[in-house]
Amino acid sequence: MTGVTGADPDLICQYWRSIFMADTRHDVDLYSANAGVAARLDARVEAETLSADPAQREVADALDMVLDDIRANHGRSLLSRLTRRKDNFQGLYIHGGVGRGKTMLMDMFHDCLVARRYEGGQLRLHFHDFMVLVQDMIHAARNAGHEDPVDTAAAQLAKRGRVMCFDEMEVRDIADAMILARLFTGLFDCGVVVIATSNRHADDLYKNGLHRDRFLPFIGLLKDRCRMLTIADGADWRAHILAGLPSWYTPDDASAAAALDAAFARLAGDTPVGEDHIRVAGREIHFDHVAGDVARLGFASLCETPLGARDYLAIAGRFAGLVIDHVPVFTAANESAARRFMWLVDALYDRQRFLMASAAGEIGDLYDGQQYRFEFERTGSRLREMTHRAP
Repeated sequence: MTGVTGADPDLICQYWRSIFMADTRHDVDLYSANAGVAARLDARVEAETLSADPAQREVADALDMVLDDIRANHGRSLLSRLTRRKDNFQGLYIHGGVGRGKTMLMDMFHDCLVARRYEGGQLRLHFHDFMVLVQDMIHAARNAGHEDPVDTAAAQLAKRGRVMCFDEMEVRDIADAMILARLFTGLFDCGVVVIATSNRHADDLYKNGLHRDRFLPFIGLLKDRCRMLTIADGADWRAHILAGLPSWYTPDDASAAAALDAAFARLAGDTPVGEDHIRVAGREIHFDHVAGDVARLGFASLCETPLGARDYLAIAGRFAGLVIDHVPVFTAANESAARRFMWLVDALYDRQRFLMASAAGEIGDLYDGQQYRFEFERTGSRLREMTHRAP
């Protein structure tokens, strides 16, 4: 199914769920089906794959409260679920700095739902991917003649997942900003529970955006329906994992590949590794090995294909970091790949993402071409900083 424009809304949902639904494998040897988020977090601390972090534990406890509430409300009528006490939120909005474990905790929450076989269904999506899905559904509903395509899309989504987990809520597109209040009002009114992570406080979403006054009702809705939680500054769990690990491996041989395998496995932790897609301007960028917000891939699939600066911005928006195999030395024979690599590094650097790679040469010897010799000096400088700083 290569195109979804004008397609049946049910088929669209099936198509996108096949792409974006998280892998439902579950390590029953490590966790029982009844283990909550806090228990899973404690197990990783005891296994010394994580350090104890009071802020993370506080969020884990809050997620367990949501799990308990979902269990208590299971089977209740829609009317009773919508009769909320003033302090009875329908979800959590978790914000904090990069590397504080927000995605990890949300994935643990999602795994709990899978392990408990929650019958209401659950969706776990990166927020950018969710909005691409939403816009496709709205377009299909409009073509089908629905009077309110946004409300129709919300109702269809609610049928597919009574719990929705959104990673990295970030709003940049005005088309998305203008529909979010109506969309999420529809989701909440259908009884959907929302768990969202973000690097921004809710008050800072779409900051300085065009017509932001029309976006403010969405912020008010989030704060009314979702409990606001902050993961306070503390130890960066990725920095803890990557401490002492090189980020740039030369020569590009079997030892480098094995080292990247080990690093990616540590970054993945208990998160299942699966495939994922990013959709940019109607095109799909495919990733074979994704664990949460970290991707492992080869240089050729990133920079020897016709991608542009906009694509790399989308990649940097989706992932916290990349583990890349086989970065070549750039010569006159592969100047186009060098240019794409420069765009990639700029996108990762500007979003403060991390990069690990195996390469045919050291950073200072990476460019031996002519066309971008001056520009690549900045790329080299940024690479040195990225490969020596905490992600």
